[in-house]
Amino acid sequence: MKKISYYFLSVILLSSFLQAQKLSVLETVKVTDPSQGEFYFPKMSPDGSKLFFTSAGYKGLWYYDMQTKKIVPFTEEPGAGYEYQFSGDSKSVYYRVNNFDKNGLRLSQSMIQKNIAAKKRQVLETSSELSAPRMLMGSKLAYTSNNKIVLKETAAALRKSNTQKALSDAAVYIEDQKLVLYSNGSKKTMTPLGEGSYIWPSLSPDGTRILCTEVRKGTFISDLDGNVLVNLGSEMASPKWSPDGKWITYMVERDNGVEYTASDIYAVSSDGRQKIQLTATDGTLEMYPEWGPDGKSILFHSDKGAIYLMKLKNEQ
Repeated sequence: MKKISYYFLSVILLSSFLQAQKLSVLETVKVTDPSQGEFYFPKMSPDGSKLFFTSAGYKGLWYYDMQTKKIVPFTEEPGAGYEYQFSGDSKSVYYRVNNFDKNGLRLSQSMIQKNIAAKKRQVLETSSELSAPRMLMGSKLAYTSNNKIVLKETAAALRKSNTQKALSDAAVYIEDQKLVLYSNGSKKTMTPLGEGSYIWPSLSPDGTRILCTEVRKGTFISDLDGNVLVNLGSEMASPKWSPDGKWITYMVERDNGVEYTASDIYAVSSDGRQKIQLTATDGTLEMYPEWGPDGKSILFHSDKGAIYLMKLKNEQ
């Protein structure tokens, strides 16, 4: 009973704090134009120096250098643009590639580490089935190989307390349409909203909460045991935590069964009490938002393959 009372007190205090937060758009800058190439799924390196993005079908990676304002090719490998990750020191990119035979059939998948400056490429593992990589607490690489968790310390490993080290060993994935948590050598399969099809799982930046969506029942935040803390509602596509865990950005899209007809970007406070529409541009579909590392910007792409950088004002 004391534990339950403490939990509800924590939720009340967190909600009161979040209610005081304000989020607004300062400006939105178009970084690349489709005439330069059609690019999608942008992410900013942890040091803020480069914007990475991929092409249609997640083929290859490029980056936009924030100082030189130039677009630089990084790799042409198929599948490299799907949920790629940065090392905490911004020196390397981790990504998964597909290996095909001469007839175009996939033979295997490889986990790759590639240095940004030197372009040195290292194959970490090749297997019949690899998940996309995760970067835990900015220092440890996690992925699954044939549904078994693999954790690798990286050159960017940071000193952590015992609690932080335990949290850094947690990673979430989807297996057989269920939410799966790997933590400290154990595997836990969960269905927090009941049986269904789960997508878009992620851990909060402090490693204590899970953000996930069940396709028919909506998006939610749970604890690491799968107990639902907040129901955020339906129509939230590709939700992403802000670096401080106080906000979640997502897109609301419409389609006609064949193609997207509308899409805008929103943010919601992680207690679910505040919702803010961040884009409302006629003729442009803003899609798949991603937070900048300082929490003061959001990256996204348009349906035409342009990359945008939205600058935010976040205050109490």
